Amino acid sequence: MFFKKKKTSSMTAEQLRKLDKTPLKYVTERDGETAREIRLGENGAINIMDGDFALVCGGKDVFRAPLDKVKAGELMNLSGLTLSYTDERGVRRSVVAYYSDGHIPRR
Repeated sequence: MFFKKKKTSSMTAEQLRKLDKTPLKYVTERDGETAREIRLGENGAINIMDGDFALVCGGKDVFRAPLDKVKAGELMNLSGLTLSYTDERGVRRSVVAYYSDGHIPRR
């Protein structure tokens, strides 16, 4: 009664497509060993091309995953989103992408 099953709050592929070309302030990833945040890049954008969801900062892909396999959810304060993907080898990556200041994503 008190403990209900958690709702899955993963964004759909269509919701992710709407984020194409969204400017990013920076992208971070948590180091599993030290639990510290590592800044992967800054001043980037979300790009969706050839069925992939990519975060590009400084002209480099800092995160790329198949659009239909990436799990994503917006942060509670709507300032960015978390993304995770487990590849074919079972390696899981999880990153946080922060929207540029003043940017409000299209819904």
